[in-house]
Amino acid sequence: MVKLYAQQKYEALLSCAQDAEVTGIWLTSYFSAIQRYARIVQFLDAEIKVIDVQIKELSSKVPEVALLNSIPGIGDTLAPLLLGEIGDIERCVNAKQLVAFSGIGPSVRQSGNYVGTKNKVTKRGSPFLRHALYIAATTSVRKESKGSQVNSVIYEYYIRKIETKAKKQALGAVMNRLLRIIFSVLKNKQPFRLITPDQQVEMYQKVQQKAA
Repeated sequence: MVKLYAQQKYEALLSCAQDAEVTGIWLTSYFSAIQRYARIVQFLDAEIKVIDVQIKELSSKVPEVALLNSIPGIGDTLAPLLLGEIGDIERCVNAKQLVAFSGIGPSVRQSGNYVGTKNKVTKRGSPFLRHALYIAATTSVRKESKGSQVNSVIYEYYIRKIETKAKKQALGAVMNRLLRIIFSVLKNKQPFRLITPDQQVEMYQKVQQKAA
């Protein structure tokens, strides 16, 4: 969609430049400037395509990217971005640490005996990671054209949340839950299976017990 939008803008700029050129000699400088900007847009778009190909080639050699790709809602673009922002999963002992690292954990507003009930996320850590999680979350709660869910586990969790929370808060909870699934998948070194997040955690605990 972004590339299509860029191409449409590029063509619109060229069209405007051509119209400006035939309008009068005094607009020639504007025509030249618009053409230069249009060429820059086209050049950057071509560079993005080259970088996308390089990312895909490199990602195909990283097992963790394949693990993230196994999670419905996380595709070829989001998987390397998420992994790049998360880094080495071994730095996190548990999912709670990864949530704190991402900055999507709830902040606590407290003063004396007062404890706030409408808490916002801390927004610490990488904004790119939070943005990637947001895209993954919105994708996961969508329905496909045939009516089936992209990620039935996350979708059902989202439906339960919006019964008691605003949609924005429910989506934040989905981001949190999705990150916990990501943690379990990377820690277990096993592809995602359509089981509940609690079962994912249980799998991780069993792996840890065997390792001990």
